[in-house]
Amino acid sequence: MTKEKARPESDDFGGMSRGGAAFLVAVVALGHPWQALRELFTALRRLARRTSRLAMAPAALVAAVLWSRQRDRRPTFEDYLHGGREESGPPG
Repeated sequence: MTKEKARPESDDFGGMSRGGAAFLVAVVALGHPWQALRELFTALRRLARRTSRLAMAPAALVAAVLWSRQRDRRPTFEDYLHGGREESGPPG
């Protein structure tokens, strides 16, 4: 049996440590602040859009199921029995 090699924590970014990668990103962001800000807003907008899609997915699924049930509703025996009239409430 061979054991898989465990990757060292300091070697996650192509041989660069996480601290070194964070430092490099900070230097580039400070060198071009407006471009970094624009990219940050773009990334936040994408994240917000994806989050809203994930949050709305269950509601959309329920709405689709309910809509399909209403759309494909065929007349039942009770519909034929009542002659298509709708009961709007208790008689009186």
